[in-house]
Amino acid sequence: MNIKHNSTQLVLFSPGIVIPNKLKVANTINEKLSNLFDSDPLMVPLPEDAPLELPRIRMSSKDGRYSLSIAGNRIDFIFQYREEDEMVFPIVGFYDKFLTIFEYFSENIHTQFTRSAIVTQWIIEIEKGLAVDFLIDKYVKSKVPIANPFALELHYLLKRNIAKFDVNQWVRIRTSRDTNQPQSSNQIFVLIDINTLAEIAYEIDKDSLHKFLEESSRLTKETIEEHLKNMEG
Repeated sequence: MNIKHNSTQLVLFSPGIVIPNKLKVANTINEKLSNLFDSDPLMVPLPEDAPLELPRIRMSSKDGRYSLSIAGNRIDFIFQYREEDEMVFPIVGFYDKFLTIFEYFSENIHTQFTRSAIVTQWIIEIEKGLAVDFLIDKYVKSKVPIANPFALELHYLLKRNIAKFDVNQWVRIRTSRDTNQPQSSNQIFVLIDINTLAEIAYEIDKDSLHKFLEESSRLTKETIEEHLKNMEG
């Protein structure tokens, strides 16, 4: 059984992110991150009344590893693994970069952040057989009337408190049967989404954000290890 960490997405939520000069903001962020984003930034032309969820700025690295999206109410910072990358979690230096982005918006743009999230995606490849049959054997009771499914998804939600934040922890386990990619039939996809509650507006600062990321990472590793243990048992 092989496992690889596919991506990590870090998110900051805000009641409103006001960007008076998109190009200046993009260039300043890139300077603070030592020119991490070596592709030209995309300034999305939007009317003033455009939905806050739509990105205003998109930035990325040419190798496809790093991307940053800044909308009117959220910031998404993503690391996407490449085949040649060593599987290390958390990614070395990734959280420091995120904290730098947080600090810039908090201190220079005077943005208030009230929620955060960390979403990781993992791919587990079983040695033989179909992933859908494997999941039924490991997770579904034999008496449940499921006969030869093409795909299977399992979702569950846990309520937790970490780093003084009340959080939701969603775990989603699914198979994929892409007829154009026969190799995907033995792959199990695991998504772990840890996010602070939407109904609570926290006053997030750099220290509390750092603790949230550390504790969420620990919980993420424990969760994926528990599922691997179950699958290997």
